[in-house]
Amino acid sequence: MKMSLRAKRSVAKQSLVALLLASASAFAQESPFQFNGFVDTYHAVQTQHPHDFTTSRTRLRAELRVDYENAYLFTSLNGVHNSILDDRTGVQLQEAYFNYQNDLVEFKAGRQIVVWGVADGLRVTDLISPVDYTEFMSSDYDDMRMAVDGFRVKYPGERVNAEIVYVPVPRYFQMPLSEDNPWRPNLPEKAGLDFPEGPDAKFKNGDFGTRLSFFLSNLDFSISALHTHNQSPVSVVEPVSKDSVVIHGIHETMTMFGGDMSMPIGEFVIRAEVAEYFREALGYANNLDYARKNTFNALGGIDWYAGNNWTFMVQYLHKYIADYSDELANEKNSSEMTFRISKELLNNTLKLSLYGMFDIDNLGYYGRASGDYSLTDQVMLSLGYDHFGGKRGQLAGYKKNREVWAKAKYYF
Repeated sequence: MKMSLRAKRSVAKQSLVALLLASASAFAQESPFQFNGFVDTYHAVQTQHPHDFTTSRTRLRAELRVDYENAYLFTSLNGVHNSILDDRTGVQLQEAYFNYQNDLVEFKAGRQIVVWGVADGLRVTDLISPVDYTEFMSSDYDDMRMAVDGFRVKYPGERVNAEIVYVPVPRYFQMPLSEDNPWRPNLPEKAGLDFPEGPDAKFKNGDFGTRLSFFLSNLDFSISALHTHNQSPVSVVEPVSKDSVVIHGIHETMTMFGGDMSMPIGEFVIRAEVAEYFREALGYANNLDYARKNTFNALGGIDWYAGNNWTFMVQYLHKYIADYSDELANEKNSSEMTFRISKELLNNTLKLSLYGMFDIDNLGYYGRASGDYSLTDQVMLSLGYDHFGGKRGQLAGYKKNREVWAKAKYYF
């Protein structure tokens, strides 16, 4: 049976379309360029008078990766419009690094995020990449991490990893210090601020460390050593005149020796971290000076994957100050605790979460209730409520910023 001319043209057209699609698919697979990212927008309003916005920002994240044999280049940019903090509006370099890997070595150079340890949102051995607290807890912890300009050399074995890190010019925490920032702490009215973004660019001021990791059949653990700075500033007040002062953010060098472990047991995962900080900077209660003390820091946590898409997590952090003095602002023994409960529903498209943080010594607390709904594979919608309270301390000081918030995110 002969085909009509129209049928022949239809078959030819379908063949051409199939060929073009196959060619495009092959090109996409062979292309060394990978481009993706997301757009998200986040807005939060106080639940109490005067019901001001505490956060209002929109961000475009663009990521480009270029592969060539055993190496690749990666860069990530943020384009941000912040309706509250004008100085946060603009284009910001997130990461930009070169990576090379073979069977014996992995080398990474450039601006990168370095993550150590097994804790969730609490820092024990994870002291290389600082945290951006400009808008305090209004971002996910992974988004709050700041990249550092440095070098990493790793032996990527299956059972053993050995890593060396060097950061020539470290960065410090970014704090909410501008006068128009709703997250700015209570400061004296006539106070000058001296909070550096990092130390002077000198070889002796660099951070360097090493980490050795072991991966066994039912146990992962690491030991680490790091020469670094206290990235979170110690505030020291310098009187200038009868009515004015200058508040200095103090960052001193210190050395950390520590380790971490993670062990699955059935539905549970046990996590732990310990670290000794040598000559950590700690402020005095009168805020006029600071001391250098050795401190011991220990964290224990347990995750329970209970089935039916339930997850429970709790962790406890304890700090002990050796050679203690009553003049210090910190207690000899201090502790905090976090927990997280989540449940996935509607074929895993809806996730309900409850997160809590307790400053046990100051009786301060923070809680976040949230819901994340995957409208499609590319669109995520979120709603939540943040609650601050307590008797004293930073968390209690943010009672005025109890807030409801909404977030939308589109991946491309």
